[in-house]
Amino acid sequence: MSRRIALALSFLLLLPAIATVAAPPPSHPNISTPTIYPTSPGAGDQVTVNMTVTANAGIQNVTVHYTTNNWSSNTTVVASYNSTTHLALAHIPPLYSGGTVKYFIVAYDNNGNKGTNDNGGNYYTYTVAAPTLSSLTSMWIELAMVMTAILAAVSIGVYSLRHKPTTH
Repeated sequence: MSRRIALALSFLLLLPAIATVAAPPPSHPNISTPTIYPTSPGAGDQVTVNMTVTANAGIQNVTVHYTTNNWSSNTTVVASYNSTTHLALAHIPPLYSGGTVKYFIVAYDNNGNKGTNDNGGNYYTYTVAAPTLSSLTSMWIELAMVMTAILAAVSIGVYSLRHKPTTH
């Protein structure tokens, strides 16, 4: 009988070790490789960053962190998240002067676990073409046309309101 007790005690002592080995590792949100729209943004284009984010515990929030000056400063935008499709969308405002935007994504699940997708430390990037001379010129031409139309309307209004001498 003592042999059975020893075997039972051995089993009971090993059970926590077996349970520890079998326990799943803590999970964190999984973030897919993002895509952007438009794929080749111009100086006046808002860029939409799309990614799929999943976690066993559900997603609490998703943010996109971006810089236009190589991380001397950065901005964080909160993504909208659809828990049915697992799609997250974030909007990066237009970069009117052109340049390079670098960004990465951070997500937290409902248990507080953090997931980051920074492209293996290389960050995701896209380049915004600087505005061309022709686009700047056309903007000034349009502005001049609007100002001319306003001045013409004011001149006509002043002329029509001008006091006219009466004749007898």
